[in-house]
Amino acid sequence: MSQHDNLLDLVNAVYRWRKPIIISCVLAAILSIIAALMLPDFYTSRTIFYAASPDLAKPLPIGQANAKRDIYGTDTDLDRLFSIANSGELTDYLIDEFNLYERYEIDPNGDQAGYAVRLMVAKAFNTQKNKFDALELSFEDKDPEMAAKIAKAAREKVNEIGQRMIKESQANLIKNYEQIIEEKGSYQQDLISKLGKLKNEYKIFNSSSKGEILSEQLTSTRSKYVNAKSRLDFYKSDATLTDSIPMLAAKVAGLSKSLDELNKEAASYSSGSGEIEKLGMEMKEISEQFAIDKERYKQLKSAYDSPFSALHLVQEAKVPHVKSRPIRWIIVVGTTAVTFFLSLIWVLFMHQYKDVNWRSVFSDEKR
Repeated sequence: MSQHDNLLDLVNAVYRWRKPIIISCVLAAILSIIAALMLPDFYTSRTIFYAASPDLAKPLPIGQANAKRDIYGTDTDLDRLFSIANSGELTDYLIDEFNLYERYEIDPNGDQAGYAVRLMVAKAFNTQKNKFDALELSFEDKDPEMAAKIAKAAREKVNEIGQRMIKESQANLIKNYEQIIEEKGSYQQDLISKLGKLKNEYKIFNSSSKGEILSEQLTSTRSKYVNAKSRLDFYKSDATLTDSIPMLAAKVAGLSKSLDELNKEAASYSSGSGEIEKLGMEMKEISEQFAIDKERYKQLKSAYDSPFSALHLVQEAKVPHVKSRPIRWIIVVGTTAVTFFLSLIWVLFMHQYKDVNWRSVFSDEKR
């Protein structure tokens, strides 16, 4: 028998079984229609948003009021929101906030109640990145208003958790600055105390002016001393001028004592001015840095106390008016098509093995 004849035999077999095939397809269509009509309608509410840049929660650097700041977050920021949206914390929040045990008719005291309710949430809750690199968050429920409420609450919780993560980082940074400010303040007070003691000890209250004054006094006193000493020596050499000698001698002695005192004061200034200037410079540097740290701390506190959003909303979760599933005609058509192809396979199978002794096939004896 040719291949052409075999094909005609198959067509003939299908034709002879046409009525059972048609009846099976009609029954499948009727049953699928009934089943599809019994299925409840589900509605999906969707909200879309972008990640906000963490720079929006940071204070501007000091002296950079016009510094460029990013508004939208990077892929890393979007991935962070995506991780938050799929976290157990968000799932637990939705379960508790909307009493999903009762809504899904799950006994909360059951052995696998937690697994069952989370499985139901996972089926209804969906997050994905769209082609515009935005995050789409959706929730499916039989009640369209409840679907919108849960989707909106989920997005707000994602925003709250994202804010909290940044706030925690800010709080740690503020704590570090508080410690730094306390340490620098204590160190500054030690410097002030040490500098005051040195100034009192060496009688130096203005290092630069003190040096100039001492230099001028030493030069003037030394000049007067040399001049008086020369006059005294001259008067001693002339017997007619002996009356003026006691007065000049007293003046020379006074200038000599003044010069000695100035030399001592200059020596004291020389030994103390270096340390005082060093401490003064250190005091200036620590004061400037201390002022910057305090201003930075104020900015961090202001940023910490100010509200900000971890995301940019593009589309709010609205109440859907069109069901997302089931698509009943697909169920009916699919079921009928599957039944038709299974019927064809059955007819072809029976035609191919019509001469087989099926009792011998399902027998313990060897064929």
